[in-house]
Amino acid sequence: MNRHLAVGLGAVLAFLCVQIASGQIPVRRMGPPPKPFERADMPTGSTEIPMLSEGKILVEVRIDGKGPYRFALDTGAAGGGRISPALAHQLGLEVVGQAITGDPSGKNRQTIDLVEAGSLAVGGITFTGVKLAASVLPAAPGSADPGFDGILGFGLFQDHLLTLDYSARKVRIENGALPPADGREVLDFEAPRGVPSVRIEVAGVEVAADLDSGNMRGELVLPASYIGKVPLEGEPKVVGHGRTAFNEIEIKQARLKGGVRIGGHSVEAPLVDFVDIFPVANVGHAFLRHFVVTIDQKNHRIRFRTA
Repeated sequence: MNRHLAVGLGAVLAFLCVQIASGQIPVRRMGPPPKPFERADMPTGSTEIPMLSEGKILVEVRIDGKGPYRFALDTGAAGGGRISPALAHQLGLEVVGQAITGDPSGKNRQTIDLVEAGSLAVGGITFTGVKLAASVLPAAPGSADPGFDGILGFGLFQDHLLTLDYSARKVRIENGALPPADGREVLDFEAPRGVPSVRIEVAGVEVAADLDSGNMRGELVLPASYIGKVPLEGEPKVVGHGRTAFNEIEIKQARLKGGVRIGGHSVEAPLVDFVDIFPVANVGHAFLRHFVVTIDQKNHRIRFRTA
């Protein structure tokens, strides 16, 4: 089997380094970027937005009152997110700075424009003064068109609870907080690269894993260095080549002999992709869809409930 994958949409923006043109904000090589919006208004205290696609989380977005446009919601993308240069030009969005962006290899860095939307509305919440990276979006497999107009980044939801309800095909944004971590449903998370990272067990081997709803095909991605460290049902085979926005990568794949434990839950015998350039594990859409996932960025907590 040969396949060409758009691996880890979020993996690119997780390594985003931002420098505003005024020079008042220094380049950040690690950690979350500056707050990517000025204000968020949600009069009802909560809003639900339908997912438009089963293969990835697509939602309708209005920018400066225009649209709707289709944006992918990507927990693996730091900051406010991305917008296609064509749409940014069409909307007449002002360039307010530049971003240095690359991929997990640390190579292929490029300088791209940061633009500002006066308002960005999704469901019943409206963000004002949203900064977005204007860059070409990865094309969908077998197509020259990505099939969406931009990406909503993890940082956009930092003041609210964000719930991804895959079974109901809804995204919920609301006020509130999760209870303290209990080690089963509610876990603490870290965000050293501006995206959520939790400790998981892969067939008994503990690893740190980024939670990446923008990884549209993979269940679990591990650095290639884990080949030989985790039990597999067979020798990893090259199944194709993946693509970040800046780099071509070889993908080896095998089925795990055992389960992946996250808190008190376990997903048995997932397919594992092994990729050289990923420095940490990456849990993708196909894994997360087993759960109703709620993220509390204020308290660095995340809850996994079975669908």
